[in-house]
Amino acid sequence: MQNSNHKPQDARQSKVWLVTGCSSGFGRSLVPAILARGDRVVATARRVSDLDYLQHFENVKLLQLDVTSPDHVLSEKVEAAISAFGGIDVLVNNAGYVLSGVWEELRPEDTKWQFETNFFGALNLTRVVLPHMRSKGAGVILFMGSISGWHGVAAGGAYSASKFALEGAVECLAKEVKAIGIRVHILVIGQFRTNILDAKNKKGKLDADEGIVEYAAIKKQMADIHAVTQGAQPGDPSLAVERIVDLGVLENIAHEHVDNLPLRIPIGSDAVSVMRNKCQDTLTLLDKWADFASSTDYPDKIAVPGYYR
Repeated sequence: MQNSNHKPQDARQSKVWLVTGCSSGFGRSLVPAILARGDRVVATARRVSDLDYLQHFENVKLLQLDVTSPDHVLSEKVEAAISAFGGIDVLVNNAGYVLSGVWEELRPEDTKWQFETNFFGALNLTRVVLPHMRSKGAGVILFMGSISGWHGVAAGGAYSASKFALEGAVECLAKEVKAIGIRVHILVIGQFRTNILDAKNKKGKLDADEGIVEYAAIKKQMADIHAVTQGAQPGDPSLAVERIVDLGVLENIAHEHVDNLPLRIPIGSDAVSVMRNKCQDTLTLLDKWADFASSTDYPDKIAVPGYYR
């Protein structure tokens, strides 16, 4: 195999990355970007044949992995990943897909598989990797969140629900493993020109001419947005993956940021906008409804330990 065209950096020790969902989207762009820094990668996909684009790179191990597999299978895959390069320093939970459609028309099994991949797949794989990182007292785990995990839209409920759930689970995980030396982030991804909205990758029901007539306009609106958005997203994936690698190895990041890294990190200008608008809307809501909410307290309430910390 030949090296990538980029010269690796030699100012730090080479890291080993395990990346899921490398057949397309961010995963496909991320692996070459990692290798260009001089790091090693265990690149995974449900079909190894989808990773043929990596056959001319060195320092990469191709591994078949379906994140929806049972725990014992995931354990076997993680052991194979560890054996490839002697460990795992950075885990990127990237595998996922978008399921569109209104709740009343989506089948329960459709929603279940959306969660199996986007939510449970990431959590289950992380659970299997954690003992290895815990034994070393070090590691980085990156989760691919989404602006859909901050703001829901009609006919996007299943995907948003999986990303909202991921937000809560990862926030708890980060607090559980911080003292162990494991760093956790959820990347709030905006709209990027990947193939996530390509017709062959889209799943769900957005045909306005089929199904329940009352939802026709909502489905058409979502389908039209997808059609207009695909190929015109503001974000450049090649730039985004460089920032993701920066976060994984703490390169090209201002010192004041390195010393105070947040759990949630926006990727994309539209991610900043969505997060800011959501926070502002929430503050406005609280200003208006604080008295209503407080009216439910006992009049002789005492101060008790809070969970917000």
